[in-house]
Amino acid sequence: MIRPATLHDVDAIFVIGMSEADEYRYLRADPDKIRKGIIQAISAAKHFAWVSENDGGGIDGALIGLTSHNLWAKRQNCLVALWYSQKVGDGKKLLQVFKTWVRGRLAIRVAGFVSDSDHIDARAWVLAERMGFKRYGGAYLFYN
Repeated sequence: MIRPATLHDVDAIFVIGMSEADEYRYLRADPDKIRKGIIQAISAAKHFAWVSENDGGGIDGALIGLTSHNLWAKRQNCLVALWYSQKVGDGKKLLQVFKTWVRGRLAIRVAGFVSDSDHIDARAWVLAERMGFKRYGGAYLFYN
């Protein structure tokens, strides 16, 4: 099941985020910044934070999108900072809800993510393209 994240989910999302951060060999994770970013994403309506909950009530996936002003345009952008799910099908559901959420926010002009890690399953990129995200260089973007 997927649902909006709450502040009760911060620790579980943090564990997922830290494990994903370990895969980026050129970046050094900042645990305080990651935790604050998760809290900010959950707490502010301009950001997106949903989770995948397993049958036991545990969190085994999340999609976090952080919205900010676009340097080049009048409207905002929303960068997916975390997209991960252990449960087959929930990753797709999370991305669908995210895309619907973006469509409902006219302030956001572009949303997407950048592929900067070799560990990501290629099926994720195929799924994103099927759902309307277009590949531009290493980025997968959806224009609203």
